[in-house]
Amino acid sequence: MTSLHSQASRLTRFLMLSASGIALMASAQARAQTQMAPHAAQPALPHKAARPSVVSAAKSSATPAGRVAKAAVVPETLNVVANGRGSTRQLQAATRTMIANYVPGTSPLKILGQLPGVVFTSADPMGAYEWSARIYSRGFSENQLGFTLDGIPLGEQGYNTYNGLSSTRAVLTENLHDASISQGAGSVDVASTSGLGAAISFHTLDPSDKAGGLVEQTFGSNSAFRTFARVDSGILNATGTKFSASFADSTIDKWKGYGANKYQQVNFKLVQPIGTRSSLTAYFNWANRQEVDNQDLSLNYIHTLGTRVDNYYPNYKAAYLAAQGTYTHGENLTNDPMDVSYYESSGMRKDYFGYLTFKSDITSRLSVQASVYGDYDPGLSTFTSPYRSSPNGAPLQLQGYSLDVQRVGFLTSAKYHIAHNHLSAGIWYENNQFRNDLHLYQDPLLGQGLPPDPTTWLNPRDSFDHAYGYVFNTNTFQTYFQDTYDITSNLHVNAGFKSMLVTTHDGITGNDPSYTGYDTLPSGTKTAYSPFLPQVSANWRFTHNDELFFDFARNMRAFNQFGLSGGASASAWSVGDPAVFQQSMKLKPEESNVYEIGYRHDDRYLSALLTGYRVNFQNRQQVVSSGPIIQLVGALNNVGGVTTDGVEASLTLHPFVNNRFLQGVSWYNSVSWNRSTFDNNFTDSNGLERIKGKQVPNYPSFMWKSSLVYRYGNASANLDATYMSRRYLSYMNDAWAPSNFIMNLGARYRFGGYGILQHITLEFNVYNLLNKSYIATVGEQGNPISGDYQSMLIGAPRQFFGTVRAEF
Repeated sequence: MTSLHSQASRLTRFLMLSASGIALMASAQARAQTQMAPHAAQPALPHKAARPSVVSAAKSSATPAGRVAKAAVVPETLNVVANGRGSTRQLQAATRTMIANYVPGTSPLKILGQLPGVVFTSADPMGAYEWSARIYSRGFSENQLGFTLDGIPLGEQGYNTYNGLSSTRAVLTENLHDASISQGAGSVDVASTSGLGAAISFHTLDPSDKAGGLVEQTFGSNSAFRTFARVDSGILNATGTKFSASFADSTIDKWKGYGANKYQQVNFKLVQPIGTRSSLTAYFNWANRQEVDNQDLSLNYIHTLGTRVDNYYPNYKAAYLAAQGTYTHGENLTNDPMDVSYYESSGMRKDYFGYLTFKSDITSRLSVQASVYGDYDPGLSTFTSPYRSSPNGAPLQLQGYSLDVQRVGFLTSAKYHIAHNHLSAGIWYENNQFRNDLHLYQDPLLGQGLPPDPTTWLNPRDSFDHAYGYVFNTNTFQTYFQDTYDITSNLHVNAGFKSMLVTTHDGITGNDPSYTGYDTLPSGTKTAYSPFLPQVSANWRFTHNDELFFDFARNMRAFNQFGLSGGASASAWSVGDPAVFQQSMKLKPEESNVYEIGYRHDDRYLSALLTGYRVNFQNRQQVVSSGPIIQLVGALNNVGGVTTDGVEASLTLHPFVNNRFLQGVSWYNSVSWNRSTFDNNFTDSNGLERIKGKQVPNYPSFMWKSSLVYRYGNASANLDATYMSRRYLSYMNDAWAPSNFIMNLGARYRFGGYGILQHITLEFNVYNLLNKSYIATVGEQGNPISGDYQSMLIGAPRQFFGTVRAEF
């Protein structure tokens, strides 16, 4: 009863505080009735189904004060990076121009990785291999950032996501209008329960007013073959109805070992204007993805066996013998032969995601928006492990790790403008059910057949054991209120807050004590609650081309959800010991205070940005990993605080804007320095761990990025480069991935039309131009306290891709 009373009390306080913000808006609207006369001559806001040509990311991700200036200083055709001019926080966007420089199908997260302070890593050239894909911003990882698509929450972006789906599976790259990131902290209106740091927003293209379409074929290294097609209906009737439908089919072999990564995906978007002030937008996405994984490596494995060591698949005999202790590939020379002797591992995901959004400019001052959405994402990861045998005596065992996400939710918001105030408020609710199970399957005896293909969906009824099972049910309530006050035409101040209440309860659906080691698995309820998470920011434009901005935000992250073998997941439920579980349940949610101050300059010849920041991170929950990767032991610890200091600078030059032949030259450079260190030591089962003052693993302290673009007529070319300093693997900083320098090259030419086909384009891209051997992903299996660990993936060598594209 005490717990129920506490929950009710929290919810009551939460709703009262949230309602107060909305009440302020209502009060302001009432006062406005007496002030309408001076503004009566203002025309009604016209309905616009399509986004303006200037970068819309700043409009949708920033506060009202963060809107783009009325006239862009530099055309988007020259800018590869939008600088967020006018925003009260650091806000940058990858424009359509920048997206077009990458191979079709490239992950939008990889494209954002070219921005200052952002790290994206992947073992494949396009960033589409999800097991290896990791993104960081200012030391925060993908499960500590906020992600939205057209304002709809995507949840965390880790591989084993429990509350959403990855951006790669939510939208095809060709259908992106832009991708933006607020590197410090997102606005209070971002629908996310994980946004301790940056907010990343993706915006989809609206259907074209003109009927037509696009076909695209990509070829490349490792038998890459990707087909894309989009059809735009054009305006169909007097009401303005229009839609677009897209399909992509992609296959690319692994660059080492055997197997392929495949996906099919469909996007559909419908826009229906309602009168001149309102619109209804429907979006649907379906995706089917199959990945054969690479072997996770340690420094010892790399130094002993080289960078091309991989799982045995499809050589079942070699895997069978290795499980019996007979190694055929030199595995016995390593410090852990068995943990580099897996037959296969894979990941499969299916996604059904959609939303319906209504927008209306009720008056010239008041606009409203409401969205409902649904998301169903069944997933399965498989491993054939030498650590456990099958009932028939085979020394291998197939493990199927299933993750099923079902989400439904709604968002509603209102904006009201009066005098110098731009008021907005909104509510977000979501119910999420996440199922997490492990089923065990028998492998055949040698000579009596082969295990199922790694990309085969397994039926749990065919398993010989249900090792464990969890079901998590989470309810999320979030409200926000903010006001941007225009002190003068050049000085804007934004202040607001959000309130968050996230409650998760789990139930046990299966437990085999012979596998888990526990007669019963513990379960319980955890609540992350904060009624007041404030944000204050400002922008001062002191000349036509120069401005200063400042931002402070306090954020909270809800608790992670994963079952017993959550591995690298920082979840209270990932332990089986009841005593340890009770201690984990007492942990407070992670929180952060984010400060940044910066300067922007924009003119015809250059765009510049300089930002300094500090982050105070409290109650950091970290998993310390040990054991073989197939039976990863992840101990959840509160490692105390982390202090992050950093500086970022970027400069985009347009030096020849008055020269006919060279006006298409654009050169972008950025540098970033970051120091994220632990504030405290902590105690675990091994005693006191002295990590105070050590740098946070997986994130480099220094980066340099450059992109040189040249356009002339129908031709364009780009040369991109990224330098990344060492990244620590261990908490004690005694093992690390060396620095790396990677270059990419792209060129394209657009011809005229031929018959029904128009704007025929030929494109050529080279990834890893200098053919560097380097460690791409670090920490995908978590991080050890000290020393080496099998938690790294090698980046792909030089790869070539060609694309033929035509419009009709």
